[in-house]
Amino acid sequence: MVDVSDVSAMALVRVVGVNYEKLGVTFAEGGGAILTEDLVGTRSHIAALETDGTTLWIANADYGLQRTALSNLVAAEGPALEEDGTLLIEAEQYTQQYAGEHPWGGLVSLARVGGRLFAAQAYMGMGIFDPDTLAQVGRYNMYVDTEVTEDWFIGMDVTSEVQSEEGDLFVDDFTGMPDYRQTNFEIEQVWHAEVDAPTPWADFDRYGKFYYNSHDVAVAEQGERTIAYIAYGLGGLVAVDVTGYDEATPETFLVGDYLGYAPGVPAHGPDQPRIDRTRSLYPYYGAGMLKEAGATSVFVDGTRVLYTDHFAGLVVLGHADAPDAFWAQSGAPFDNDQAPEGGTAELGDHFPDYEWVTSYDMSPADPDDHESLPAWMYAAPALLTTGEVGGHGRAVVPLVGANLDAVGGPADLLLLSGAGGMTELDLTLLAPVMGERFASLRSFYTTDEVGAAADGSPTAPINIGHTQGATSTPGYLYIADGPHGVTVWDILGDDGLPIDDPHVVGNTLQDEYPQTVGDVTVYPATHAWGVVLDAEADAVYTLCQSVGLRRLPIGSVEAGEGAVGMPLLVAPQPTDIFEHNGQWGTVEGLQQQDHAYDVYRRGDLAYVADGSNGLTIYDITRDPTDTSSGFVVGNVGSESGRPPLGRATGIDVWTDEESGTDYAFMSAGQFGIGVVDVTDPSAPALVKVFQPIKYEDDKVGHADGRNVDVHVVGEHVFFSYTSFGLLSYTIADLIEPLPEGVDPTEIWKRGTDGTSLLFDHRPEAVARFRLVDVEGYEELDAEALYMEYSNVAGRLLFYVAYGEAGVAIIDWTDAAAPTLVARAPTIHEATAVTLQNGRLYVADHDGGIAIFR
Repeated sequence: MVDVSDVSAMALVRVVGVNYEKLGVTFAEGGGAILTEDLVGTRSHIAALETDGTTLWIANADYGLQRTALSNLVAAEGPALEEDGTLLIEAEQYTQQYAGEHPWGGLVSLARVGGRLFAAQAYMGMGIFDPDTLAQVGRYNMYVDTEVTEDWFIGMDVTSEVQSEEGDLFVDDFTGMPDYRQTNFEIEQVWHAEVDAPTPWADFDRYGKFYYNSHDVAVAEQGERTIAYIAYGLGGLVAVDVTGYDEATPETFLVGDYLGYAPGVPAHGPDQPRIDRTRSLYPYYGAGMLKEAGATSVFVDGTRVLYTDHFAGLVVLGHADAPDAFWAQSGAPFDNDQAPEGGTAELGDHFPDYEWVTSYDMSPADPDDHESLPAWMYAAPALLTTGEVGGHGRAVVPLVGANLDAVGGPADLLLLSGAGGMTELDLTLLAPVMGERFASLRSFYTTDEVGAAADGSPTAPINIGHTQGATSTPGYLYIADGPHGVTVWDILGDDGLPIDDPHVVGNTLQDEYPQTVGDVTVYPATHAWGVVLDAEADAVYTLCQSVGLRRLPIGSVEAGEGAVGMPLLVAPQPTDIFEHNGQWGTVEGLQQQDHAYDVYRRGDLAYVADGSNGLTIYDITRDPTDTSSGFVVGNVGSESGRPPLGRATGIDVWTDEESGTDYAFMSAGQFGIGVVDVTDPSAPALVKVFQPIKYEDDKVGHADGRNVDVHVVGEHVFFSYTSFGLLSYTIADLIEPLPEGVDPTEIWKRGTDGTSLLFDHRPEAVARFRLVDVEGYEELDAEALYMEYSNVAGRLLFYVAYGEAGVAIIDWTDAAAPTLVARAPTIHEATAVTLQNGRLYVADHDGGIAIFR
């Protein structure tokens, strides 16, 4: 709770936790076993609040809907508390459903409309609740609406896809979604025993859910109908008739009636169909971008509805009073089902990922721009599409006195752009030309730092908030910040001592696209995922999502030529941009999109963890603008079909001094651990790929989650896993040859019963550490991501970015007994760390940069 009476001197009043408890929740864990556990926590994720001045309603994303008296929170004498020190809750309604280990249905928005509460329930659509009893009285879930055909699963009826037992379908009786029995069947029978059957749970939970991801709901009376408008992520904006909602009860439960939609702008996907690509239920395609993409917020102005789209900025649709009659582009139906190169169009192969759209033309408005918005966004029913304004569209807030038709005047809206800050917009929707229907009046940035513009002048505003990667030298911190590229921060004062208030002294172009100044083209570090130091070459390598590896010269920065207020522009040249499928052409055999996540540089070679392409080795002395120059030395893992190295995100290289053999140890995502012989870089060879052993309920299975990062230290290799924790192996065990005839991608196999083992050549881990196994941290949502280590005076410490659980220091001096030294929360989601001068610098995604002593 914050006192905002004086907005220039806001003051924190109090922070109060909220607890939750749900007993007897049944689900199938990652190995397929059906478990029943109690959900108990005191550290809830509070997504939204609503109040009428007397009652406070709480959208608890970890549980559901809760209610308490507002006075229990704001009383001057202090809050009313439960025995555990959390806020006193007077009533609550559990809204989630577990099928696998991750629930669906937590509330992410909340709005009081008339006598009811409307909530976005993420992957379960929209819920309507009685504010007094908290009982759910209505819903709309596009996934189970069999009347809708323009959706990701193209009119699928999930009841025809799931298994059954004696006529009892494996769906939840209340939600109609696949349940834990279906999850168990898919993991144990389809995946492990190779039974040929549909996998609706995996298809939804591992990818499809992002096309049914509701973020926000707005409700309006339109004539004799009440219409709810749902910002449905990549599913777009969906209109639903909820007339009679205020009289609905649990006995007269209201299911919304679909009226129409406008599609979301798709995230950039793979260039091949997604189906039949892997025997795993866990697709290796990344989902990070998908979580944020599509329609994200919405409000209604009369017969116009305004919503934000991640890539399209602000979109305004007309005829919001009659979407069933007008929400389709003139000329519909359209055929957006294209054929992949060398193939044929097949509806359901998800190539492209908007193949199911028929009411709108999804072809690019500008055919020469490979990231152009769809053509439909510049024709009716669209009244306005701004495109990105300051960054990706996240939320729109109407301002007091807004007039969306008046010419000039004060700002009408605040457009929030996530990590791009926010912008005041003036709308004039009656203007005859779309380009004249909005104006940006004033922008607010996430920092007050000054960066270098394309011409080198100190005029570029600096936004951060997609902070994903970090590295450092004794004097400077290098931060990879997604669409904002790389920024360089000074971390030493004039006296040579560490400082805790760093400032920008250098940056890459603050744009995702090249800019031309005079006759010079300035290239950015497009969508920087990570950044890796190459001190020997006076460079850092930035891992650029979708556009490969980029080398940034840092000699001038390190020489102190940049200063606060007069920063240096750091720009790669064309010969610093290593892409096998990019603007200068495609290297034969590597037609898929680049996905650089990590790099290890040795001599003239850069070994890149290349996502779904596996391991790609570049010769960094050769010209990457010439696809025939031989700059791609070798690759393993880009084969079509099952990707042998999954989605590779981490790499370290080690040489066996006795044999002279070079090995790459790789984090292979859901596929686990990869070991590759790279002695001949032109012909890297798989040694083994396996998922670590997991013992559970007297069964031998495999680790759940995904392998993210890897480090070689002495005689051991250390891996970080999202949900399985940290693991260490001896190098000797990892490189031990397999028995003759054993496929390196199938070194263990279950029997047809799904439990017995036919063979298992996986090495045993020396040790495993899970933060949630430490007393006091059982409730944390702890995903081990990227990590660094120090090895001083015989003490080996790992510094681990633990996602929403913050950062942790682990003492691994005893190879068999790692112990927790300390753990600290961060504002958002710790993704990477770097250690320098007695400081730990944390890339905290939306939270920017966190610094710990």
